[in-house]
Amino acid sequence: MKTISLLAAMAVVFLLQGTNPGHADAHSNSVKAGDLTVHSIWARPTAPSAKTGAAYFVIENNGTADDVLTGVTGSISGKTEIHQTTMDGGIMKMRHVGRVDIPAGGSAMLAPGGFHIMFMGLHGPIKVGDQFPLTLTFEKNGSVEITVTGMKAASQKPMDKMDHGKMGSQ
Repeated sequence: MKTISLLAAMAVVFLLQGTNPGHADAHSNSVKAGDLTVHSIWARPTAPSAKTGAAYFVIENNGTADDVLTGVTGSISGKTEIHQTTMDGGIMKMRHVGRVDIPAGGSAMLAPGGFHIMFMGLHGPIKVGDQFPLTLTFEKNGSVEITVTGMKAASQKPMDKMDHGKMGSQ
């Protein structure tokens, strides 16, 4: 009897994992640009006096040709750039990069600790629930406007379980 109860409890937990509001929020905002789909779009909330912030998302390439994210523009900060965080001699370093490759049939993930969109000279804090536009420019699929939502990083936990095979890089 205990085994049946345990199995039933595990089944309920498994089913509820798909109802996590953070997971729904992360996927409810997706945008298409030709063969590309941009989803899981979010920004980490900032302190009231912060001058920098970051946004993250996944770009899936359902086409047969590679593409490249070559630029980003927005109005929430004085400067908006594509950045990458890397380890160099045991020290985390962040640098501006001019591109993020998106392989044909694959994807590129912009996430904490890797590629991301960097806001410098924020005009105000990013709060949970705030929404703002960014325009992404791709080498082959043109430009597309996305809507970024301020979310706590913990609400992104379900993304850890997503299949991010064939991730692109620079």
